[in-house]
Amino acid sequence: MTLEDRLRNPLTEVLGRRQYSQAALYRAALRDTRFSSGFGMYPPVAKPSRWRPVAWLVFKFGFVGGLGLFLNVYLMYVLTQISVLTGLLTSFLGSSFYLVYAILSSEGAVLVNFLLNDALVFRGRARASGFLKRFSFFNSIASADLLLRLPILWGFTTFLSVPMLLSNFGSILLTFVGRFLISEKKIWPKQHG
Repeated sequence: MTLEDRLRNPLTEVLGRRQYSQAALYRAALRDTRFSSGFGMYPPVAKPSRWRPVAWLVFKFGFVGGLGLFLNVYLMYVLTQISVLTGLLTSFLGSSFYLVYAILSSEGAVLVNFLLNDALVFRGRARASGFLKRFSFFNSIASADLLLRLPILWGFTTFLSVPMLLSNFGSILLTFVGRFLISEKKIWPKQHG
């Protein structure tokens, strides 16, 4: 054992003192992974599940998506409450003015979702491509997602008489899995190496 190893070894630190307690030895052993596994202080390591990392990734993506969903619905609510803009769009578009609000609120949420996904969810994969390339691909997926969501939103609101904010919420939830799979496989792919 070299001098550097002895300096890094917590047990050597404790044993180097003139007086030490049994508790100090155990605490030092817990800090040093080379010794702690042999003392039976840790339960046996279970075989890692191959689903655990995927489940954690889906959870983080869903959490960030939930924040984006809240932002999306909130922006749509704010836009619908602005009476001057609502009056202009209602006279121009008729009763489907909420579809324009869905597009605007979606774009606001897309920006926040991308930044949070890039910084929190897929941060280990951030070097796969350039920042602007990832953002443009993420935004194009969100725009393609709108092509699916707008008819769902319109159908829920028009034919099922579901309030537009609830229809917007439901249409986002219905397309969640597709957004996750494309994000995980294409925008932030695993780096093999």
